[in-house]
Amino acid sequence: MTAARGVLLLAVLAAPGGLAAQEPSRQAMLSAEDRRSMAEADLAPLLNGLRSPNEAVAVAALRGLGRFERGTLVARVVPALDDSRPLVRIEAIWALGQLGQDSAAAPTVATILLDRLALNTDLSVQAALARSLARLPLRDPVLRSRISDALDGLLRQDGPADYVLEVTRAAESFARLAGRGAGQRPATIARLEALTAYHGPTAAPAIRRAAAQTLLHAGARNPTVLSLLALDVDPGVRRLATLWAADSAAIDDQRGLLLRLMADPATMVRIEAVRSWSRQRRALDCAPLLAAARDPELSVALEAIGAIDASCPDRAAVAQLLGTLVDSLVAADRAAGPLAWHRGARALLSLAALDPDRAGQAVPTMARSSRWHLRMYAARAATSLKDETLLRALAADEHDNVREAAITALVAVAGPAADSIYRAQLGRPDYQLVQTAARALAGSPAPRATVDAALAALRRISAEGKDTSRDPRVALMDRLNELGQPADSAALRPYLTDFDPVIAERAAAILTRWSGRTVAANPARAAPAPVSVAAADALRGARLRITMMGAAGRSEQFEVTLYPELAPATVLRIVTRAREGYYDGLTFHRIVPNFVIQGGSPGANEYVGDGPYMRDEVSATSHERGTLGISTRGRDTGDAQIFVNLVDNLRLDFNYTVWGRVTDGMDVVDRIAEGDVMRRVEVLSTR
Repeated sequence: MTAARGVLLLAVLAAPGGLAAQEPSRQAMLSAEDRRSMAEADLAPLLNGLRSPNEAVAVAALRGLGRFERGTLVARVVPALDDSRPLVRIEAIWALGQLGQDSAAAPTVATILLDRLALNTDLSVQAALARSLARLPLRDPVLRSRISDALDGLLRQDGPADYVLEVTRAAESFARLAGRGAGQRPATIARLEALTAYHGPTAAPAIRRAAAQTLLHAGARNPTVLSLLALDVDPGVRRLATLWAADSAAIDDQRGLLLRLMADPATMVRIEAVRSWSRQRRALDCAPLLAAARDPELSVALEAIGAIDASCPDRAAVAQLLGTLVDSLVAADRAAGPLAWHRGARALLSLAALDPDRAGQAVPTMARSSRWHLRMYAARAATSLKDETLLRALAADEHDNVREAAITALVAVAGPAADSIYRAQLGRPDYQLVQTAARALAGSPAPRATVDAALAALRRISAEGKDTSRDPRVALMDRLNELGQPADSAALRPYLTDFDPVIAERAAAILTRWSGRTVAANPARAAPAPVSVAAADALRGARLRITMMGAAGRSEQFEVTLYPELAPATVLRIVTRAREGYYDGLTFHRIVPNFVIQGGSPGANEYVGDGPYMRDEVSATSHERGTLGISTRGRDTGDAQIFVNLVDNLRLDFNYTVWGRVTDGMDVVDRIAEGDVMRRVEVLSTR
């Protein structure tokens, strides 16, 4: 299909059908986004916004429509590709990239964008086309080959740094989705290798990182390029060099290179070097890991302690190190006051696998600690020790995260023999614990008792009316589907009109199976609370100041600049909760070095957060190191838990909201450890 014919056809399909072409307010467009309704009347503000003479309105309308990710909207967006304003055309391309995530629409979107690429010479437009094309979920080998050809040409084309960065990131997306077996053309590899040495006034380190990451996906390992990467001034590039080294059997001086990187001044490089050494050389030589376990930076030490296992040649030295760390923790825990517990707790897990007898002396003591984190680690260690008695005791702990760890361990150690203990957890308030217990009850030897308990938990949790209850309720529904009987239909029928459409559909599917006839869901989802555009606009230039308190009593701060123009609903929700004091006293519970830190859960776990769900506000802003996102478990399931990107996480682009960036104190963020407390989150006025 030619571009002219395609646009003509889609323009006809996009006829508004009598829709009044009036200028919509930004408030009306934001409300239309919130409703997520495909009804013509509900879409009207966004559709009218497409034709607005106000550039900002047209851009916001396109961004909003793209976020629906529904292929039926492609025809509505295509005419904007002919807009005279470059920013509108670029936003239309981004929107089509999002709409093309609907796999049924992906081939159509690919054809449209490829045709447009042949007609556009504007480098900024070409860059946007490249990134949208590269991430389409396509199976058609002909279309994928055409996109590969197009990306090759764009990648080898000279342009300003911003253009080169976007096109290199497009190549990274395409290579990542294609997989290593797909290969790359020699000319493309040569260009990417050249870009690993790119230097310019702006964006140069980001370009080198994206090029190195793309080569990593493609399986290309040039020893000369690796040597240069390992010497790069940017620590992010050197971090990627360690990944190359661990994945490069042909590198002659792999040992020497990794040893040098394990002594790198940058924490992120040492973390990755420890991982690489562990994968490649742990069974040959554990001495570097033992040294790294004493690294002054906690994140490096924890990585090394976790990497030490029975494959290390010098088991005596390993056991001595781990035992010393555990003994020190046990002794320090008896004293009152702040405690740096992470090294000892992580050592306990490694010691339990390496030397169960020695670990067995410490685990009961740690299980009696007044600190719930230590009791949780004791439960995890008890898995290796197969200490069922201790796990049964910890399954009655006062803190639900300890119970959850114990239940997870009991499934492995005791299996169905602990069925009654799993069932007892269904009465607890913590959603993560209920979900874990419901899953543990799969194949329950007491199906009637389990069904009754699951129905009681389902009624109780559903009465709370929280969007964030979806995950435990789905797990409970799974048990009812497995163990329930048609006689339970009356108890399940009320959920056909549940406020959560996912739960209503699950109930309908179960009742359909039980009855042998189609049962339809009719969810009664409440309309979302309106988000004020004026309130979001007032936050332009505002910042958050987050004061942290570590386990050892250290207090530090970092600041976040907000992006209300990109994610108004998200920023307003975060700021509102911060002003209410919601985050004060909450922790960062998930720490994944060289990926993200995540926090803001009242339960200090993945499944307890603030409701109702927040919708995603994805944009073309990349998840670079220092940007902040919202944790989700599927589209539009944010619960106000936040994460900070510790490295460039390009695989998160266009999938998670970016709502701010750390602009002061990134070194503080790098030092945050599991359980560190957000003592206070303040909203600072514009500068």
